[in-house]
Amino acid sequence: MNVRSVILELDAAVAETLEARAADRGISVSEVVAELVADDQYDPEIERMRHEGTGPYSPEALAEDEAAVAEFLRTGEAIPWEEVSAWMRSWGTPDELPIPKARKL
Repeated sequence: MNVRSVILELDAAVAETLEARAADRGISVSEVVAELVADDQYDPEIERMRHEGTGPYSPEALAEDEAAVAEFLRTGEAIPWEEVSAWMRSWGTPDELPIPKARKL
């Protein structure tokens, strides 16, 4: 491994979070950061939309998200990601699943 020392200035809360995650897993902060970077799916097009406030970052899309969260907080109803994911994976297969239903979580 090619090691290089870098000093980063972080918000105290971010530093504490990184340190806590590392301690919980018994690994170094450097290893936590390396995993986060490796898992990052940086997409310049998504970053452009975020910066410009378009696409999923448009005021309309963000208002829709905010309304959905408010509705969940009001009702406690949602569809677990595992069910949505299974449904999506079944698309186009002979055993396509029905649309999952929201329920109290």
